[in-house]
Amino acid sequence: MSLLDLVGAALGFVLTLAIFSYIWGDNALFRIASYLFVGVAAGYAAIMVIGSVILPQLVFPFIGGNRNEQVFALLFLLLSALMLAKISHRLTKLGNSAVAYLVGVGAAAAIGGAVTGTIFPQSAASMRVFSAHANPLNALVILAGTLSVLLYFQFSASKKTSDDDTENQRSGWMESISDIGRVFIAITFAALFTGVYLASITALIERVSFLWNFITGLIF
Repeated sequence: MSLLDLVGAALGFVLTLAIFSYIWGDNALFRIASYLFVGVAAGYAAIMVIGSVILPQLVFPFIGGNRNEQVFALLFLLLSALMLAKISHRLTKLGNSAVAYLVGVGAAAAIGGAVTGTIFPQSAASMRVFSAHANPLNALVILAGTLSVLLYFQFSASKKTSDDDTENQRSGWMESISDIGRVFIAITFAALFTGVYLASITALIERVSFLWNFITGLIF
């Protein structure tokens, strides 16, 4: 093991123990490790923004770009300047247009991603259950899950009862099917949480294995 590898392994060993020290409560070692992680992550993010966004989009077009690239760079530079105007209370209104543009683009990207990445694939998967090559049991489960979950999120008008309470006007069979959808949702969340816990346990095992290998490497 080279000196650089040894220093890196020792630093990782110390930081791992500092993070594990949170088991006994909040302490200075854990805070130092947390602040170091936040600082390194912020520095890495700043470097990535400068190298991947600011320089290619706002600097390089004015140095060696064509006219179209320079026009777009000037537009981006103007929007960035308007965003910086939000810092001042007197100039905050100047940044509203830039914020509106940013929110609009973000909302369009989110909706487009949801439609093309979730709704269309889910609809296509639901329609495949009618294929002649589909497994009948799998097709039935997929179709029942899709319809029951959609019905669970179907809202209907409410009416007031004699006790000034409100009750749903959905019929009994709709409520029964929506209960099945609730079961599918619970199974989905259980699978997601299981994946999260498995990932956490995997990370824990990797860190414990790292500590063990580091100690045994120093001894033997």
